[in-house]
This record gives sequence, structure tokens and C-alpha cells, in this order.
Amino acid sequence: MISTWNFRGINKEVRHREVSSYFSTFKVPIIALLETRVKKDNVSTIRRKFGNYWSYLDNYSHHHNGRIWLMWKDQEIRVNLLQCEEQYLHVEVKNLDNKVPYLATIMYALSQPDRRKLLWSQIDHLGSNITLPWIVIGDFNNVLTSQDMIGGNRVHTTEYTDLAEMMHKQGLFEAPTRGCYYTWSNKHTADPIYSRIDRLLGNSQWFQDYSDVIVEVLPPSISDHSPIRVSYLVTPRRRKSMFKFLNCVTKKDGYLDIVKDSWNQRTHGYAMQRLWYKMKRLQQPLKTLQKSFNHIQIQILKARTDLIDAQHKFGINLFDEDAVVQVKNLTATVLELSQLEEHILMQRSKVEWLRQGDGNNKFFYSTIKEKNKQKAMHTLTSSTGEILSSKEDITNEVLEFYTSLVGTASETLAGINLPCILKGPVPWFRWIQFLLLQELLAYCEA
Repeated sequence: MISTWNFRGINKEVRHREVSSYFSTFKVPIIALLETRVKKDNVSTIRRKFGNYWSYLDNYSHHHNGRIWLMWKDQEIRVNLLQCEEQYLHVEVKNLDNKVPYLATIMYALSQPDRRKLLWSQIDHLGSNITLPWIVIGDFNNVLTSQDMIGGNRVHTTEYTDLAEMMHKQGLFEAPTRGCYYTWSNKHTADPIYSRIDRLLGNSQWFQDYSDVIVEVLPPSISDHSPIRVSYLVTPRRRKSMFKFLNCVTKKDGYLDIVKDSWNQRTHGYAMQRLWYKMKRLQQPLKTLQKSFNHIQIQILKARTDLIDAQHKFGINLFDEDAVVQVKNLTATVLELSQLEEHILMQRSKVEWLRQGDGNNKFFYSTIKEKNKQKAMHTLTSSTGEILSSKEDITNEVLEFYTSLVGTASETLAGINLPCILKGPVPWFRWIQFLLLQELLAYCEA
């Protein structure tokens, strides 16, 4: 999606080679290079080394060294410059179909506190009229909390108050990241300093529309700054979804009869076995009953369309009794389906209402997507430090870890030592052990 990298203090030949290697490794369609330190006379020579398939924007018109380069591939996206200043580029990023997915402000904050204060004021003014998804990404040269730096001089509250106030006024929030927490280091062996000064901020609209993206702080390589990469999360498609009971099924006609008929059928086994078999047997008839709730959004859309058509017909003849009845019935259907959808989404998202009586379906959908993203395991770091991404590698790593943790079956154990098991450390626990042992032996004999 987008990536940033700061190249302060790197030899220019090495810098060119590292940038080219970065392009070929991560294949990002848009990238911002910060603190390039390339003179304007050398720009065309340097850019030719990266290939002729990149388009460029920079801020040489406002800074003699052009500290910000924005590069993108026209074959994949469109970028329009909206505003250029000494410390940032503000652009509009479009898909090839000319839709506007988001606005991006690429920044490189200067080291002087008064210049950064001016930058926060400019960003505050810039965001006053923004209603689209918006991100602010780059080198802020500023911590946000006292925990964002270890080593060096003590961080005072006054150093990040202006930035925090600007974020609060514009409704900007820092995106959670993967990888390294600290994004800059002086790389000294004596008195090392680590700080988090490169980050991504986004407004609520961006977090809601782009809840399926991940922000990664990559290893710094030869730079003293870590690259930040924003990319879409590729979620593997589930082959078969598990059965999930919807509470609204209990209000459907015939629900109690279905449960009663299935529950009264005889089942053999112990009490827990019978309960398990009954619950398992009840799944299929409940799945059939829940089919009427499938594609609830399509049902709502069709009901609204039918209601609009009926209202048009009713407008032609206001005294048609059949039209009045049809409008009333369709209105009740739309209200019922809308309420049903809200109950289903609220159950799946496992969150409460934001405001009583107000539809929050978009919020529920975003919550469900976020929970699914948190539950999924897309990458895993192995015991050797290797990052695993394929399903087979993750499965093998988990099995190997728990096998080494729990151990394997013993081939020399003759059987269970009953006297030893019955001698529990706590007297009341012995009776529970005895009952569980009886159940276990009876189950094995059966």
C-alpha cells in the first residue's frame, strides 16, 4: 500500500543500492523516501537508476534539498498533489477507477522545536476540512509519550504536548504496529538511544474503512531509521464455517417444537455423552431454520425497493385500500428486517449499543472484521527466529513446540498406579479423583 524510509547518514552509492533492493523485495506501489539529501541538479541522474516505471513528487520548491520524495507506479494507482510545504506533501491517492480511497500527508519534521510547532499548526489547519479517510505518515522527529525513548536526556511533557493536542483536535490516532517498537537508534555501543519517532496516524474514517490493513515497523537494515510498511492483510478463505447459533432463532415459529422433538429422542451413553450427542444432533435442524436469516442485507435491500415501488403506486391513487395495506405491510417488513440485522450483528460483534435506538450496523461490521483479524494467526516467529507465514509451516511449528513442552507417550509405563493416584495432597480432592477414575475406567471398558 505505502511505505516510508529515512536515509539520514548513509553513503549515496549504498543508499541507491538499498533502495533498489527494497523495491524488489517488498514490491510496494507507492513509497516515500525521507531526508534523501539529493541536490536538485542530481535528481534526474539518481531517479534513472530506479527504473522508468516510477512517477515522482517532491518538495524542492519549498526546501533546497528536497527532503521528501514520493514515488508511485501509475500502472497501479493515481496520485494528485494537493499541497506542498517545507515539511510535508499532502496528496490524494486514487485507484485506477478514479475513486478516492484516502488522503495521505507524508511528512519529514525538522529537528528545531519551533519549526515542528509550525508543522503541527499546518497539519491542524489542513485537517479542518477533511472528511475522507486520512493518514499522516513519516518521520515526526517527536516522541508522543515519555515511554517512546530510552537513553539520552529525559523526555519532558512539553516536548510532545503540541503534537498530542493537534491529534486530539483533528481526531487522529496512532495505528498499532507490528515489529520493532522503536523506530530510530543512534547505533552507538556506548550510551545507545532508542526512540519511536516514525509513525502512522489516521482519522476514524480511515481506521473504519481500512480495518484490514497492517502497519509494520521493519528492521532498519543499514539506516538508523526503520522503514514503515502499510499493507493489506491477506486473509485465507475458510473452507467451512462452524455452526453459530443466532439468538433470534428462538423467536421463529416452530423453534420449540424442533428442539423438543430432537431432545426427546433416546440417546445411549453416560450423561455427558448424551448431552453432547443431543446438542450435535440439534445442529442440522437449527441450521435449516436459520437459513431464512442468510443474506439479510439482500433481503433488506429488496424490501426497501418493494416499499418504494408500493409508495409510488400509492401516490397515484391515495384512496386505494389495497395499496395502503401493502405499504403498511412492507414498512413493517423493512423495520423488522433492519432490527433483526442489528441484533445479529450485535451478537456476532459481541459489543453493546453505542446509542439506544440508533442503528450501528457499520460499526458492528467493523468490529467483526477487527475481531476476526485479531483471532487469526497469519505469521508466527519460530524458535530459531524465522518468520513463518504459510499454514503448513505454522501448524508444524505449533505441533513441534507443544510436543517438546508436553512430551510424548511413554513406552515403558505398564499402567495406572491406582494407590498412588488416590493419595492426593488434599483430602477432599481424593473423592473427586476416585469418581473421575471410575468414570475413566468405565468408559475404557465400554
